[in-house]
Amino acid sequence: MDHLTPNYKTTKVIRMLLEMDQSKVIHLIESPEDLKMKVSEKMQVLHEAASGSEAGDQLGSLSLNE
Repeated sequence: MDHLTPNYKTTKVIRMLLEMDQSKVIHLIESPEDLKMKVSEKMQVLHEAASGSEAGDQLGSLSLNE
């Protein structure tokens, strides 16, 4: 059951998804493989940002709309 508990990274990715253009979100909903790729990509970005010296600033400025 622990794998279902949201953490900071999952919450941040969800927020980034909600900030995306509606048409892009619809595409991701209709294409589970694209959604998996986008989430994986952004989780990696969050991981890399968290290991940096200015993690807080980097995490706050991340967006899926790059």
